[in-house]
Amino acid sequence: MMIDGTLRLWWASLTDFDGLFEGLTAELPGQERERAARFRIETARHRFVLARTVLRHELGAAIGAEPHTLGFVASDHGKPCLAFPEIDNPPTFNLSHSGDLVLLAIARVDVGVDVENLRSIPKAEKLAHRFFSPAERKSVFELGGEARDHAFLRIWTQKEAYLKATGLGVGMELRRVETEPDPGAHPRVLSISGDPEEASRWTLLEVEVPGAVCTVAVRGSKPALEIRRFTPANLGRR
Repeated sequence: MMIDGTLRLWWASLTDFDGLFEGLTAELPGQERERAARFRIETARHRFVLARTVLRHELGAAIGAEPHTLGFVASDHGKPCLAFPEIDNPPTFNLSHSGDLVLLAIARVDVGVDVENLRSIPKAEKLAHRFFSPAERKSVFELGGEARDHAFLRIWTQKEAYLKATGLGVGMELRRVETEPDPGAHPRVLSISGDPEEASRWTLLEVEVPGAVCTVAVRGSKPALEIRRFTPANLGRR
């Protein structure tokens, strides 16, 4: 059972599970199988199935429960949390996916994770005008090519990770979350709706994931971080 303060992050690639998705889907509870069936695009369906598989296996391992026995409920803001089995101080968790990747973060404190495939962002300047602070926009506009795309995605994932950690999600405008604009500096939240005190309660971590930009937000000081790759070999490990 996970009882320490380590932040654990698992990442998985769809390509590692080629040919296994039918079996993975069959192992999910009926409600999750029905949700998977509603995805018309195969890649999106596979991402959902893999995300639920990683969550059930690793959260189950963290609390000493079988994957199929876990039950979840949504908070007032829609953020999923563990409902069954009922345990004192259950771990918190958050999922993210982009392209071929699925990520899961598990911690003892509020946690949020956001990942984006490193790719060209043709509308970076337009999106930055809409969602970024003046300083954040400046850091994007001063760069070009891949450096601009990376800077944009870095700021974007910082904002999203914080919002997902709080459970606010789309309930708060991205531009109200001001983050570190300097691509060479450590990621951090500078202010929330102009309030630096609230921002100081959070720590952002930039995590290296192949071909992607990833940020994790946790409440409190910087935790120990453990990153692992989830592969088919994990399916048989209990």
